[in-house]
Amino acid sequence: MRLSRLLCTIALAGAASGAQAEGTVTIVGWGGSWNDVYKIGVTDPFTAQTGTAVTLDEWDGSLAKIRAMNESGSVSYDVVSVEAPQLDIGCDEGLFEKLPEAVAAEADNYLPGTFHPCGIASDTWATVLVYDAAKLADGPKSWADFWDVEKFPGKRGMLGQAMYTLENALLADGVPPAEVYNVLRTPEGVDRAFAKLDEIKPNVVWWTSSSTAVQNLDAGEVVMTDMYNGRITFENENNGKNYGIAWEAGFFYGTDMWALVANAPNADAGRAFLEFFALPENQAGFPRLYGYGTGDKRVYDLLTPEQRDRLPTSPSRIGFGAPYDSAFWAENQESLEQRFKTWQSQ
Repeated sequence: MRLSRLLCTIALAGAASGAQAEGTVTIVGWGGSWNDVYKIGVTDPFTAQTGTAVTLDEWDGSLAKIRAMNESGSVSYDVVSVEAPQLDIGCDEGLFEKLPEAVAAEADNYLPGTFHPCGIASDTWATVLVYDAAKLADGPKSWADFWDVEKFPGKRGMLGQAMYTLENALLADGVPPAEVYNVLRTPEGVDRAFAKLDEIKPNVVWWTSSSTAVQNLDAGEVVMTDMYNGRITFENENNGKNYGIAWEAGFFYGTDMWALVANAPNADAGRAFLEFFALPENQAGFPRLYGYGTGDKRVYDLLTPEQRDRLPTSPSRIGFGAPYDSAFWAENQESLEQRFKTWQSQ
């Protein structure tokens, strides 16, 4: 069902429920179609059940914003979706609260990397190899193919940052997903990743927003790109695109985490939202509509086979992938991003 029809259907259902607002909570996500679908699948049902009005905001995931709010004593966010490495840092700094006891008790039901003392996965996503199947009937099957400009002539789209890009360079150099971080934890491994990037650099169109990456692919400016799988599924299902995902090439899946901001103005409502979301039947509202998975393994039994197959953490896909190492990036992101910017400008 297209998103526009779902919006209409659920809006009518919400109007019919007649729930009266009992308090408010500000929940902050990643904007665009992510927020649209989260509203349909999760926050509207939360309001219908609890009567708590939700303001669904968006941000860029920057901890600097949370720090500034706390330092000024004027916190306006209650619950945010934050990338796992930033959750690690923010939790240590006291920017986020520990999970409510009822949520913390569910830790054993979660996939590796999707549960933290300060947060639970709002979604699991993957950076995958994407191509236009309407133009490439026999598309790339590996990251080595992505690097092979003789076999597949044309520009490549690549995310313009070290995090999520160095991993793909090592995959292209033959390192299995499960061994990539062992390699990256050595100076020689980092040099190896940058050397591999040297090979493809003249053929790269860098992107920083997913919208730009999709536009470049659609316009034919690039023949393939790295990209977040959920955005590609959304384009295929709602905008009539025919983009292929080379799952078998290997991928890393990452996790965005719901976290309660320290000194949140509506902390009780924020905790109530986390407790609501921790129930598998409520988590399922998002992956039913979008190509991103969830942390709770029990959710997959609540999805159709078609819904499961588009998710990077589903049983049919996860064998091709490995989790991003949040601890590695929490320790090394600043230095590696600086090196990447210097390399990119040369």
